[in-house]
Amino acid sequence: MKRSTLLPALLPVFRSALAATALCATAFAAQASVLILGAPAQAGGLADVQSKIAATGVVSGVVDVFNVATGTPTLAMLTAYDAVLVYNESATVPFASALQLGNVLADYVDQGGGVVEAGLSHATAAFKGMQGRFITGNYDVFNTSNNQNSCGGLGQVIRSDSPLMHDIASFNGGMSALCYRLTAKAGAEVVAQWSNGQALAGYRMDHNGVVVGLNIFPTSSDASPGGWNPASDGALLMANSLAFAAGELPEPGSLALLGIAALAAGVAGRRRTRAVQAAA
Repeated sequence: MKRSTLLPALLPVFRSALAATALCATAFAAQASVLILGAPAQAGGLADVQSKIAATGVVSGVVDVFNVATGTPTLAMLTAYDAVLVYNESATVPFASALQLGNVLADYVDQGGGVVEAGLSHATAAFKGMQGRFITGNYDVFNTSNNQNSCGGLGQVIRSDSPLMHDIASFNGGMSALCYRLTAKAGAEVVAQWSNGQALAGYRMDHNGVVVGLNIFPTSSDASPGGWNPASDGALLMANSLAFAAGELPEPGSLALLGIAALAAGVAGRRRTRAVQAAA
């Protein structure tokens, strides 16, 4: 029987696929740790966000908190984590230093760290939003705004294949349902909208680290009157965003095997780099 010449030709492809699968599994098995950088308006707000995100099981490592109303983390502190969620919720409880925080977050992204920005940090400096190089260097996803709407809940999902929206069946903004009239910056993409048409979630990947923008206030109604309804998928939206920013979920369109392998290799490399920097 004549031996087929097709199989030998495909063997390198099979080997590459198997190697990619192994690499992907190795990198994605590594636990991602995240830090919540919150300036909560309500007592118990940080604990509420922490417990809600941890309970989803999406983030495989630790979920720590740091109150950025009373201090600003150092770059050395941030590099111990794969991604951070940063937000404030009231102009009466601002960031301890919006300028220093914005600068250190930009440095963190430069080193491959992932950032999820939410809440009042999307506002202008006059209304206690984020400042520093994170804004001036266009690391943020949305153009800043001071205009709030009562936005309702989950509206159009523009990118149903986005990891940010994985298993998101509903989102109810609660009695207040506060959001901002935001537009995506150049280089960013909106993946979902509120029911009133305002941007709900988006991301950008044109820096060394992934940056996600969530146009929500992270504390639920369990700790903040008028907050998002915990019976909906607000916690999962934040957890998905952190996992994506940390590199645990592939970006849309990267589900081809070699695409995932490349992403996994990058994540593993960034984690090793940050581990060395943190130990130095």
